[in-house]
Amino acid sequence: MKWRAILIAVVMVSVTTLYSISATAGNVIVRKATGEVVATDTVATPNTIVVRTTNWKGQEFIVGAAVEDDTVIKIGDRPATLEEVKEGDKVDIVYERNKRVIAKTIRIKR
Repeated sequence: MKWRAILIAVVMVSVTTLYSISATAGNVIVRKATGEVVATDTVATPNTIVVRTTNWKGQEFIVGAAVEDDTVIKIGDRPATLEEVKEGDKVDIVYERNKRVIAKTIRIKR
């Protein structure tokens, strides 16, 4: 009887833990940042972009994000590629954060 109670308790804790992990893994946070392109890497897989911005306290904040095939990249109003994005460009970036940081839109202001 005692073993049965312990087993039930262990199963309940395991199920609760697994539920918590799966619920957390599904929470995608979408953020927008305005700043300056620090670097791009078109050789890495996935391609990446690094942006220097500031947080809500005015402190410098660096965002590094994967650039995937479905990431929308524009320079002004025209479609562009990551190869056209240069260090020092002013940028608005929308990215999703879950287990990874993924750029959804990159808009270069030239």
